[in-house]
Amino acid sequence: MGKRAAAAVIATLTITCLSVSTANAETRLGDAQILSASVNGGKPLVVGSATQTSFSATVTASDPKGIDYIDAWLYRGPSTAPTGILAAAHKYTCTAVDVGTTTCTFGFVMGEGWLTNADAGNWRLQVNATALDGDYHRKAAASLNIRRASKLTANAAPEPVTKGKPITITGALSRVNWHDSKYYRHANQPVSLQFRTPSGTYSTVRTVTASSTGYLKTTVTASRDGYWRYSYTGNTTSAPVNAPGDYVDVR
Repeated sequence: MGKRAAAAVIATLTITCLSVSTANAETRLGDAQILSASVNGGKPLVVGSATQTSFSATVTASDPKGIDYIDAWLYRGPSTAPTGILAAAHKYTCTAVDVGTTTCTFGFVMGEGWLTNADAGNWRLQVNATALDGDYHRKAAASLNIRRASKLTANAAPEPVTKGKPITITGALSRVNWHDSKYYRHANQPVSLQFRTPSGTYSTVRTVTASSTGYLKTTVTASRDGYWRYSYTGNTTSAPVNAPGDYVDVR
């Protein structure tokens, strides 16, 4: 392992333009090989209004002559015409697995103040693994889905209620705006109305679509005691979220 691979690097995370030549299609010279890569453990990254969100990327590469260094950064858009980059890891550490194999961990620190709403979605981890003999392997080796945090409420009324009478469940779906750290209603999204008995698990009763202002409302017939909630599965730009269950006593 070369001295660059063993060093710890402290840098600032930035978002900037990325030239076409910076991230490109897979290229390889010689025996160098990227064996594995993952970002945030393969899970989506949910960013709310917190000032900082930390996550890491791990890359393992090998070459018979040994790995000199590994570089990694996140970008979005196609590799031939990327539209942005999250550049420079906050911390960079590498460990020699054996004579020819090295694993590096790249720590990133991100805050909502560094992102625009357009940055929500799928990003890719570009990796450059270079061996001591000059061989290299460069490719988009992993991906990261970055989502805006969501909030969801549910209120079931009346409480208590007579068996056979209607129960109205209202609520609201919202998600964070990374421009000002505030949450705004998320319109026209499908949300599941779910119910469980005091000793049971939640199951979906029906799908309710949030209004143009992000509000939810539906009515069911009271049949037994239990908890009502709304559940949002999210999408590639918005995080899933469950509302707290609201208990209704049926008499």
